[in-house]
Amino acid sequence: MWLYALGCELAINKSRHKFSSCLGVTEVFRHEVPLLLSHTVLFPGSKLSLTILEEREIRMLEDILSGDRMVGVVFAQIPPKGNPTHPFSEVGTLARVLHADLSPEQNLTVILRGEQRFRLIEVLQSEPYWLGRVEILPNRFSSVSPQLTRLANRLSALLYRYIELREIADQLALADMTLPTDLASLGFRIGALLDVPAPEKQALLESEDLNELLLQELAILNREIKRLQHSAFWNQFIRRKAVRRALPLERAIWN
Repeated sequence: MWLYALGCELAINKSRHKFSSCLGVTEVFRHEVPLLLSHTVLFPGSKLSLTILEEREIRMLEDILSGDRMVGVVFAQIPPKGNPTHPFSEVGTLARVLHADLSPEQNLTVILRGEQRFRLIEVLQSEPYWLGRVEILPNRFSSVSPQLTRLANRLSALLYRYIELREIADQLALADMTLPTDLASLGFRIGALLDVPAPEKQALLESEDLNELLLQELAILNREIKRLQHSAFWNQFIRRKAVRRALPLERAIWN
């Protein structure tokens, strides 16, 4: 049985752009950080590979690579009416650039690792690249309770069943298959592994209460497992029918 204890992973030093590991975050810190728009939601503890095409973002990453290698990754949502120049979600993830590679075509590919959530307070500039003032959000939410422990155990079992049904276990690194013992990290790991629309993943990232986050993921996992089981049943059924009728198997797939 999985037993989970709540902890934290990262805290922010009070000086601008200085980051260090410690036991927890008890104060609110605000910083000015470069912002990178992404159509994928990045969770703390997860990695993200992006190919950068825009000259503005390439220039930003060149500055980052010569500095502290930190950037704020923000999901690019559909802009609200009347505000077409502000496509940013309210909550993003502070990330470290682990690797960068410039292709002969001058496209920059980077690998990022999410470290800490933040709330975007205001966008300060768009040129020469996006810069925002952010408020660092703690990765820890609340104290551990027996209810949360039972919920975490249920989620861990459902997650492995979900991975099995999606048939992606061989595509995941060992680090992804080994679930963290920290409850908040578990919630972020599940959010990263879910194959659901980006706005739904963004809602998970924005959760301010750990119990709420885990309950949302429980509902999503139950829904997706049911959908995958239904799809698997009908695919097997149609395949059996195809064999009886001597149909090519590639034509016997139900979607």
